[in-house]
Amino acid sequence: MAFVAKTAVLILLWGLFLFWTIEWLIFPTEPGMEYKAGAIKDTQSDFLDLNGPYYLMYTLPVFLFAILTLVYLELLRKYPEREQRTSELPKWSRFWAKISNAMWTQPILVGTPMGILTAADLALIAVVGFGFLWLFCNQLLPALDLVDHTEMKNGRERWMIKVGRVGTWTGRAWYLPMALLFFPISRASPILRLLNIPFEHAVRYHRWLGHLSLWVLLTHSITFSLHIYYTGGEVADGIFTWPRFGVSNLAGVISMIAGIFLWVTSLEVVRKRFFDVFYVTHHMYLLVFAFAAWHVGEFASFYFLGCVMLYFIDRFLRMIQSRDAVSVLSAQVLPSGVVKLKFPKSPSLTYKALGMIYINVPSVSRFEWHPFSTTSSSLENSNDMSICIKPLGGWTRSLLDSLTESEPSKNKSGGCPLPLKLFAEGPYGPERDYFLRYKTLVLVAGGVGITPYMAIIRDLLCRYRMGQEGIPENVELIWCVPRRADLATLKDVAPTQMYPEFGNSKLNIVIRTFVTREGGDGKDEGKAAGLAVGVPVGSEEVLFTAADQQPRREVAHIGQSNVWVAAVIAAATTGFIIVYGIFHIAVVRPNNHSSAPFFFEHGSSHASDGPQGKAFSTAAAVTILFLCMLLGVVVFGGAVVLMWMWSKRSLSKTDAAFMPSPDQVARPGAADLEGNQTSLLDHATIVEGPRPNIADLFEGISGKYPGEDLGVMVSGPESLQDSVAEACRNRNFKYCNTRFQFYSISFDL
Repeated sequence: MAFVAKTAVLILLWGLFLFWTIEWLIFPTEPGMEYKAGAIKDTQSDFLDLNGPYYLMYTLPVFLFAILTLVYLELLRKYPEREQRTSELPKWSRFWAKISNAMWTQPILVGTPMGILTAADLALIAVVGFGFLWLFCNQLLPALDLVDHTEMKNGRERWMIKVGRVGTWTGRAWYLPMALLFFPISRASPILRLLNIPFEHAVRYHRWLGHLSLWVLLTHSITFSLHIYYTGGEVADGIFTWPRFGVSNLAGVISMIAGIFLWVTSLEVVRKRFFDVFYVTHHMYLLVFAFAAWHVGEFASFYFLGCVMLYFIDRFLRMIQSRDAVSVLSAQVLPSGVVKLKFPKSPSLTYKALGMIYINVPSVSRFEWHPFSTTSSSLENSNDMSICIKPLGGWTRSLLDSLTESEPSKNKSGGCPLPLKLFAEGPYGPERDYFLRYKTLVLVAGGVGITPYMAIIRDLLCRYRMGQEGIPENVELIWCVPRRADLATLKDVAPTQMYPEFGNSKLNIVIRTFVTREGGDGKDEGKAAGLAVGVPVGSEEVLFTAADQQPRREVAHIGQSNVWVAAVIAAATTGFIIVYGIFHIAVVRPNNHSSAPFFFEHGSSHASDGPQGKAFSTAAAVTILFLCMLLGVVVFGGAVVLMWMWSKRSLSKTDAAFMPSPDQVARPGAADLEGNQTSLLDHATIVEGPRPNIADLFEGISGKYPGEDLGVMVSGPESLQDSVAEACRNRNFKYCNTRFQFYSISFDL
């Protein structure tokens, strides 16, 4: 039954996707114009006039796709399927699985300005590029040919008219990247979760689409301004007009100026050095969207309204979660200088081993939200979660200074709360643990990039303790650090404490660490247990510990419930269209008319010479559209959120009755101090000297696991990621029987 339900939902999802794609493909064609005319004739009503057909064709499929995706993800959660290795699949399934894995995990281009590009990345670039060129050229080329065969009036030159045609169709083609722009930036996007694309990986798709959108917007603005200037008698008056009806050139100019300012401040050189400037100015996307809608009119906005409103819903849910501070159970500084924070989570909250959570400390920066990977696993018998923060940049150093300089933080008895107010958002992460499909994992880390791997190892130990089968058996961890003191992070995981049968299990963990800045010639190797002199042991500084902090403000996230998020989207979109229809019948329609030809896509649903009867401007109609979107998200979607919050409080009271006391909760590391159990540091081999040659290391690993598909993950600086990607590509292109499947883990957003 579950299989039938999942199959049915998948068929509906594919149908909606194909319908939406075909809508865009036929958009600039003559058959598309005829289809659109027929659709408008069949679906137009007094409720929405011309907005109704455009809503049905371009916006509603996006909402339905998001809701059905959440239904499918909920079915997968209730009726999970074990992540099968490629070798375990039937012959034909194995073939397609290899093709799919290769698309996403085979580096093709390394060290490009766009980063490391896989076959899937190149395919996405090609599809979006083709779609844009299709929309742009399909009508532009016939229009230019028509200009060549049309007699020009006195004072008009063909190039003037051609420039205007280029401006027209760059503006129309801009709808496509704008319709896709907000999908990758929604942190809890159902579509990203369906494709199992982590948010931190999808951010770069947003960047690419942003560059494309703003290039097109700039081209459209320049070409159309030149056309207006020369055809208007070489005066710029027409560029700065805002008529009551039809196209507003001034609104387009303001949208362009806001877009250029946003564009410049989002460049990497500005974003990394002046994050607050980037963060504040990036909110100018509201101006870009608003003035673009005022420029084109209300029903043309429905081309890209779907993804924009889904983003607003996501942003609203994030705002709800991040409005309350969370408790901090403990804060400590490890010998490596890494700050470890632990805070409580809702018992029902689960997150993936490669999950991340956003942290904001207003006393350090009011605007900056920084992502950090979790170092704990939700499979542990614990009601808390932890992150590690390496003081590298200005924000992280300020956080460490604030913790160490505050006298109340020296209270280790647990009576005084942490002096810093902290807000959390998330956690986010991949929908499925893709590392479970491999028998052997190769984990490469640089510096603080070790933190996500701590979560992976904890997760594997918990799964072995639970008796799960078909999960990774070999873990090859390669870690480069500048100092020996950095290795103390490995002391945080004690395998036998988490899984007492670790020594007799199939799980084999091999750890090789490379200390690159402290002495040595690279020839001396030894076990960490024999090199304890180089690693400060027991020198952690506990800044704060709350044994029994009340009230316990936990991390909880409505995005963890597919049902609740689907209900929010359904309520918000339904409320939006109902309220908008009521406004249209009661306010817009009595002051307007609807006899405009359907192809007049710039401006309101009226002809360019203005409506019959009372004048109701295009700007007013678009403003009503914005108001209805706001009411849909905040009022209707917010009502569902209030219901969720009420149900969460009820569940919290129930869970509190069964919650173990702090002494009963298994705390990683506690057994180390009491039972002197070994940690990962005792299993590590240390090499001092220069950075290792990744290709040589992979050569040795390939010989250990012949014929396997190895899951290779890299977390660290860009240079390390490039080296690992290049090594994977070179080995795979040599047709070796051992294949290295590449995954990049980066939190450089």
